[in-house]
Amino acid sequence: MVWHYDTRDRYWELRARLLAETSAFLNRCLADPTLAVRIPRIKVGERSFPPGLVEHFWADVLGDGVIE
Repeated sequence: MVWHYDTRDRYWELRARLLAETSAFLNRCLADPTLAVRIPRIKVGERSFPPGLVEHFWADVLGDGVIE
């Protein structure tokens, strides 16, 4: 009898690993708040973000901090 690997097994393995890694990251950031990313916020309708802030924020979060 030949055993065929079920792709659903791979999905559940990947899902479990992603959840474990995310949980470990969040626990580490909660234990040391200096590691967490500060999200800029303002009250809706009162002010607006200065030009370039959005690009700068996402460059820091998603990239190496270099804005091209």
